[in-house]
Amino acid sequence: MTQKKLLAIMAHPDDESFGPGGTFAKYAAEGVDVHLCIATDGAAGSVAEGHEDAREQLADIRAAELVLAVNTLGGTLHRLDYQDSGMSGSPSTEHPAAFVNVDEHEAVGRVVQLIREIRPNTVVTHDSTGGYFHPDHIQCYKITTKAFHLAGDPNAYPEQNLPPFTPERLYYTAFSYRWTRFISMLMRLRGFDPTALGRNKDIDMTKLGVSPKQLHATINYRKYWDVKANASRAHATQGGGTRGGPFGVIPLPIRKLLFSKDTFMRGFPPVKDGFREKDLFA
Repeated sequence: MTQKKLLAIMAHPDDESFGPGGTFAKYAAEGVDVHLCIATDGAAGSVAEGHEDAREQLADIRAAELVLAVNTLGGTLHRLDYQDSGMSGSPSTEHPAAFVNVDEHEAVGRVVQLIREIRPNTVVTHDSTGGYFHPDHIQCYKITTKAFHLAGDPNAYPEQNLPPFTPERLYYTAFSYRWTRFISMLMRLRGFDPTALGRNKDIDMTKLGVSPKQLHATINYRKYWDVKANASRAHATQGGGTRGGPFGVIPLPIRKLLFSKDTFMRGFPPVKDGFREKDLFA
């Protein structure tokens, strides 16, 4: 039997673990050839308390954290090594080398090349909102979606000298607005403000998420909870070692029951809202 392959294009070091890391761990453990491509160096990210000394060498430190995390998940690491753009409105977004400002044709071509070389059955990336409207996440969505459809076009990027290849499926990471409302309630109970998250307090949890009808695939990774947790801890500068975060007061068995599912929108082949599946390779 031919080995199944998954290629994920994510924006920053830690997106592969803090995001659908449970899904990646599950498929890797089940024999899928999992490839994780990170688009930026993460240099514009914040640093967790106790890691302030990492600021000057953050790109290098996060690169090392990423290697450990991807090895923990069981994947193969690829990097595009673009410069982290930071959040909208920050000076870093204006830098000409920032991911959001790179030549689109060139960036799409690099993902096309990855797809043609790896020949994955399934491709995963961020959705059109980037989850929380981060410019780099949205850029990942744009270039990966274009690359997915161009990789099978023999007239696109012929200089690569690679046979065209169209993956079978394209998925976008996404979550229900019911979920974010539930998390917002829990945060308020614990004294956190869900409308002012992030280093610049510019992320409003109450405005995130999509309609549950748009979530076409749900992957249960409870069996691989600890793998995801260990991969997340590798990203120490990003707070990955904070056990449980604002939900640490919830007993671990209940956390596993509530939070051990990743949800996705299916971009290709298209399906109607309300469609449901439990496997990205079904």
